[in-house]
Amino acid sequence: MALIYEYSMEGCGTVKTAPFSCSEFSRYFCVGILLFLFFSRTPAVDAGSEVRGLWVVRDSIVSLERVKKVVALADSLHVSVLFVQVRGRGDAYYKSAFVPPPEGYPNIPDSFDPLATIIELAHKRGIEVHAWFNIYLAWSQTDSPVDPKHPVNMHPDWFMVSKTGKNLGRCPGDSIISPTLEGRYLSPGVEAVRLYIVRVISEVVTNYAVDGVHLDYVRYPGRDFDFHSSVRSQFKRRYGIDPLDIVNNGKGIDPDLKFLETWVTHRTRQIDSTVRAISDRIRLVDRHIRLSAAVKPHPDEAMYEFGQNWVGWLDEGIVDFVVTMGYFPENGVFTANIDRALKKVDKKKIIGGIGIYRMDPEKAMQQITSVREAGLLGYCLFSYSTFTENSQYRATFFRELSSENVQPPGEFKPYVRSKK
Repeated sequence: MALIYEYSMEGCGTVKTAPFSCSEFSRYFCVGILLFLFFSRTPAVDAGSEVRGLWVVRDSIVSLERVKKVVALADSLHVSVLFVQVRGRGDAYYKSAFVPPPEGYPNIPDSFDPLATIIELAHKRGIEVHAWFNIYLAWSQTDSPVDPKHPVNMHPDWFMVSKTGKNLGRCPGDSIISPTLEGRYLSPGVEAVRLYIVRVISEVVTNYAVDGVHLDYVRYPGRDFDFHSSVRSQFKRRYGIDPLDIVNNGKGIDPDLKFLETWVTHRTRQIDSTVRAISDRIRLVDRHIRLSAAVKPHPDEAMYEFGQNWVGWLDEGIVDFVVTMGYFPENGVFTANIDRALKKVDKKKIIGGIGIYRMDPEKAMQQITSVREAGLLGYCLFSYSTFTENSQYRATFFRELSSENVQPPGEFKPYVRSKK
């Protein structure tokens, strides 16, 4: 800045006292403008650093060619984090000693490891890979899984129960799946389930150089779950009342809703315990691996309806950040949910999830702008398949994003662990 200072002093007459000629003034004026433009350019890392995330659903990583296309598109859009689904329905899109392989993809050769392959190719491009796990949702077909190792077959007693007595592990599939219930959910209140989930994630973080772990479906499907017999007995031993009596309230036993609040807290703590156990295990393996969760965007609804206390997870530090699933085509609703979240948590702990499958590319770009204006950690697009199915999306996003020199925050750089 010394050149600008010396010039400005001279231009003010401090050093040069003689009046400028027109040609002299023009020369100094042009030089000054050029210097101003050069020195006033703020580096993109300081002014515009953000996470650019992309959710990649499991059917996009079942072959080498598909993985190459994912990484190439991500690189062209300067995506910094791929959230890659490696557990969709109680299965493993990686090499596991105990989790069954995916059903419905018989052409995946034994020699091909989807997770290892995408980590290798993405890291070469400077892109992080966060292993995305569906935690409690374990099956969503009407027919049962074929593999005897699948939890539906091995442990039907591990699954949630509704307040009407519907057991999601034992009821026929066609009586479970509906617009409001995706399928069979494992029960957070069963200790064996918690231990199993921690084991699943531990195997991956131990054997693969993942940069992060991303939790999805880490919630109940709604307030009418989970009345598993073991959960009811735990609650009754502690509080002296059956939670079914609380929610039904047919006997007027809880007119002040005292026990209802206790029940809401109790069922939320079951999920808290799982997330905490996952976090503890990851920290033991490698403290550089970041833990995140895809969450319902309205924090109060997330907790009271779905038992997903993500504000508490951030406050306690058991997750590093969350990705809000703000899949709203209406920009006003999208920004309103961001505003609610920012009243409760640090804006740099939130990545704004955008459901691009529900809107045109121009509206999606507007929501990216809203995320930037709110100062969030970044944004994440759901999902990669929209780009493969919609050429307009590819063209628009490449035009708008491919030339931007936006860098991720410093902590979002691929961390490759050495294998001993």
